[in-house]
Amino acid sequence: MEKLDRYPFEIKDKVFKKLIETCEVSSWTREERIKYDHALKQFRDTLAVMEGQKQEGREQGIEQGRAEEKLTIARNMKEKDMDANLIAEVTGLSLEEIAEL
Repeated sequence: MEKLDRYPFEIKDKVFKKLIETCEVSSWTREERIKYDHALKQFRDTLAVMEGQKQEGREQGIEQGRAEEKLTIARNMKEKDMDANLIAEVTGLSLEEIAEL
């Protein structure tokens, strides 16, 4: 208890909430604990899936942004009457993609 006096209120509050939760869980029946553990596992699995989807979305967004940037650069180069082979070399786009711009 002496150590808890040294911590800010938010940390003390979290410590006590965790302590109360632990005491409550330990007083449950075996069936209640199994249901709780199962629900907790499902919750954590859902969070993991959501985090994976969020990361995948970021990666797709970055990829789309890069593709759009290549097209913008190619359009600007084409407007300045630069050679299509040079545009393809600089942007990595195919000659067909450049012709369609």
